[in-house]
Amino acid sequence: MLMNLNPRPAPQEYLCREGAYDTLPEKLAERFIKKAILVHGTKSMAVAQPFLPVFDDIVIIPIAFNGECSEEEIQRLVSLCASEQADAIIGLGGGKIMDTAKAAAYRSGALPVILLPTMASNCAAWTPLSVLYTPSGNSTGFEVYPQQISLLLIEPRVIINSPIPFFIAGIADTLAKWYEADAILSQINEPSLALDFCRYAAQICHDIPLALGEKAVEDMRNKQPTSTWIKVMETNIMAGGLVGGFGDEYGRTAAAHPIHDALTLRAETHQFLHGVKVAYGVLVQLAMEGKWDEIDRLSTFYNTFNLPRCLADLNLNHLTDNELLIIANRACEPGESIHFLPGEVTPQLVVSAIRNLEKHNY
Repeated sequence: MLMNLNPRPAPQEYLCREGAYDTLPEKLAERFIKKAILVHGTKSMAVAQPFLPVFDDIVIIPIAFNGECSEEEIQRLVSLCASEQADAIIGLGGGKIMDTAKAAAYRSGALPVILLPTMASNCAAWTPLSVLYTPSGNSTGFEVYPQQISLLLIEPRVIINSPIPFFIAGIADTLAKWYEADAILSQINEPSLALDFCRYAAQICHDIPLALGEKAVEDMRNKQPTSTWIKVMETNIMAGGLVGGFGDEYGRTAAAHPIHDALTLRAETHQFLHGVKVAYGVLVQLAMEGKWDEIDRLSTFYNTFNLPRCLADLNLNHLTDNELLIIANRACEPGESIHFLPGEVTPQLVVSAIRNLEKHNY
């Protein structure tokens, strides 16, 4: 197996503590940034506004996000950066805003990108890549950038007040990092040190959600930013990002994420968060690998967080085999990471795994 291994482990600077936003004017000045575009969600801005500092000597131009990390939205921000002669892009909000800010910053001439995630629903704030969608929400793939995030600031008082379903989706997406990375790394006889770090990070993505996830969600419901909650929150953002950061293609995705991407073809799934659909993709991958005991071991975790275990949980139990084959064909397109699984992966194998999963989980 020969794939890319070009580690980009982490942002250039990372701070997670109460008052992290207060450092923003100083951090921007250190980077000689005098004018920045601030792309934000409406709800995200409302939650974060009380914690944002006053910018005396730096011009901040707030721009409301249009809702999808699409080519159209990226180009809109690129044009704004050019017309405003901005020195940087700041992203404030969820994963799609993080991804859009990264894409627009790179396409504007590799401008510094500063990220202020307002939820811990995925590792988008950590990783130098963007997942792309059509304006209607269909996944079109992803792109990787040669530059890392310049600055990542996490204000726990903002994230503790984010919607809990997004946090749970982040826990599910993080857990998937282990199963996807393990499927690939298990085929490597003599891993490099970078891949050893990748596996260690992936193991954290498995152990912490399973051990601490339920308690962390309980603490979040009680608005208590305990050490347990902070560890799980950082695991969603940091550990998930470190898997791909050290492992590159060896640690990014195997089958679970291509299954997610293919599910977005169906409008019925658009109401479900990214991590929720990825959680179902994990079970399909495990079914493809014949790891039914592992599927059973995960059943309590899935039930605890109401994660999908069958097609009915995604409003797709009406699909025919031909309709499932369309989804499987999308997941198995040439170049998709599902082909990193051992052996030949075909659309028919994916459909068979889905049908066997239906029988197993009913």
